[in-house]
Amino acid sequence: MKQVASRILMLAALSLSGVFAAHAAYADEAAVAAPTDEQLVVSVKQALDADSELKALDLKVSSKKGEVTIEGMMNDDQQMFKAGQIAEKVPGVKFVINNMQAKS
Repeated sequence: MKQVASRILMLAALSLSGVFAAHAAYADEAAVAAPTDEQLVVSVKQALDADSELKALDLKVSSKKGEVTIEGMMNDDQQMFKAGQIAEKVPGVKFVINNMQAKS
């Protein structure tokens, strides 16, 4: 009976240590500072310019509290869609406001 009780206690201790380890890992991630708006602008602009089609559009990027705004002229809706997808994949971007407009 003592062996069963000690095994149960050992399993409980191991499972709790896993919970604490997961919490500690999450705390370490949270301790990493979020990028500043200036850093986000640079990162998003670099990501957009890495696509030759979007680079040719010379899009303007701004950011406020992690919300990134993309502005500029586009040739077709697919460029707007692509720009939004690229921007939202940049770490630290919380939301993308896509204000690209069609060329007349």
